[in-house]
Amino acid sequence: MNNVNLVGRITRTPELREVNRTTSVATIFVATDRPKLNKDGHTYKGEDGYTVKETEYHKVTCFNGLAKAITGNRKKGDLIAIEGRLHYTRWQDADGNDRYGCEIIADRAEFY
Repeated sequence: MNNVNLVGRITRTPELREVNRTTSVATIFVATDRPKLNKDGHTYKGEDGYTVKETEYHKVTCFNGLAKAITGNRKKGDLIAIEGRLHYTRWQDADGNDRYGCEIIADRAEFY
């Protein structure tokens, strides 16, 4: 099973592009937070009194109608929920080195 569910904030305003005149594509980056744990495995508060968090950034690719809906209605900082799947790619750079990447292919999105 290959399922991904994310709820986070869009880190830059999405842009729509057309591929082969038949496919609309939007790539968005979503930041998610989770509480940071101390050496004992417990959450803790920073000097400001708030729970300390770690942020991770996820590359999300959307196609066709979903891509158009996201680029037409969302901007940087908006909260979004994504359902999709992981997709791994491998390529060679100009020096012949193998490179690897991971992205989320979105099937659904909910806007808040």
